[in-house]
Amino acid sequence: MKRPIALALLLALLARPAAAGERWTFCVASALGGKDVWITEVFSSALDRERLETGLKAVLERQGASRIVAQCPLPNDDKTGVVNAQVAAEDFNHKLGATLHAVAAQEFPPRR
Repeated sequence: MKRPIALALLLALLARPAAAGERWTFCVASALGGKDVWITEVFSSALDRERLETGLKAVLERQGASRIVAQCPLPNDDKTGVVNAQVAAEDFNHKLGATLHAVAAQEFPPRR
């Protein structure tokens, strides 16, 4: 009798989010009038969206890109959903003929 309860408790603990309040997002940036699109990895973030977008734009401009527009979805506690949205963003931009560039985790987001 105790074994099924312990198993159920273990499964419930494994199914919960990794950490209370942990939220996930990714960012996409594009060069106005160009075909270059940058997509970050999915990352955990407590920063607000506007700060992330400003930060990504600054990183890419330091690398020589210009006229950058960056967008980051609102952070979400459903990491799987965020990963799926990131893959959809890559597929969408690829179908539009964009030149996709990955943004490495060590480049963005800024570490706290």
